[in-house]
Amino acid sequence: MKKFPVEASLLLVDDDPNIIQVLSRILSDYSTLRFATSGADALQLSQQATPDLILLDAQMGDMSGLQVCEALKADPALADVPVIFVSSHQESELEVAVLQMGAVDFIRKPFNAQQVLARVNTQLKLKRLSDDLRRLSRIDGLTGLANEAAYAETLARESARAAEAGQAVSVVLIEVDFFQSFEALYDRKATDACLAAVGDALRRSARRPGDAAARLDRERFALVLPDTSADDALHVTNRALRAVETLDISHQGSAVSRHVTCSAGVACLDAARRGELTAAGVAAVDALGASAAKALEAAIAAGRAQAAVAACEVPTAMAADAG
Repeated sequence: MKKFPVEASLLLVDDDPNIIQVLSRILSDYSTLRFATSGADALQLSQQATPDLILLDAQMGDMSGLQVCEALKADPALADVPVIFVSSHQESELEVAVLQMGAVDFIRKPFNAQQVLARVNTQLKLKRLSDDLRRLSRIDGLTGLANEAAYAETLARESARAAEAGQAVSVVLIEVDFFQSFEALYDRKATDACLAAVGDALRRSARRPGDAAARLDRERFALVLPDTSADDALHVTNRALRAVETLDISHQGSAVSRHVTCSAGVACLDAARRGELTAAGVAAVDALGASAAKALEAAIAAGRAQAAVAACEVPTAMAADAG
């Protein structure tokens, strides 16, 4: 009977190739095994493709295992990768030191194969549980979209990436029109169904892999559109508003339509404007959020069921604070 590999990516780090060969044989059932014989190579491989688990020699020539672990924990993208230290040293002080640094386990050489497998399996199971909990903590339970915390992280990440690449990034704030009236007229089941349908329409409208849709609060949503100009962001936004209207959800409490509609505010930050914000001491994410909120207010004031665009500038209050 054919044995299928266990889906997991392990990085084995040891400056002794013989030790790597031993570990490779023990862990041969795992789908992806990568190897590094130096701390520098271990960090480079981890950054290229994040492993599910790292087995790390405590003593190496170029960098000690403790230095490698410290560098991993200092990198936000790698900080949550579990690290199991391996060492021939028997001193309990070393084991305590690596556990205090953030390692999840400590295995002594020479290896007991069953012990190595058991400990690796345990840490991989714990990581999967942790990943699932982290993923759930970033998802809005009603719509399945990213929640407000995940939106803030996405916006910060995409803003930093846009700055590095010299690209634009756009943000759209979207609000269901007259939603309080909708809640007053319809039951909880209908209101939840409405929000779930609106969220799905927005998700389908943000079509590119890098685009992200989020639900910020009861009736307010957001889109983060990397490498997107103001004109293109407005096009995506109008498509999203039409998608919501196409749902044809009855709304007898709306002053603008017989069905559910949304208003939206669009803000775009390009490379030229970013320099002005930096000079003023204003964070790009703050300026983007404030400008999108200003645009949403303009769309609401203009009669709702439409989108408005606001230039991403330094808001007066922020400029005063910066000064």
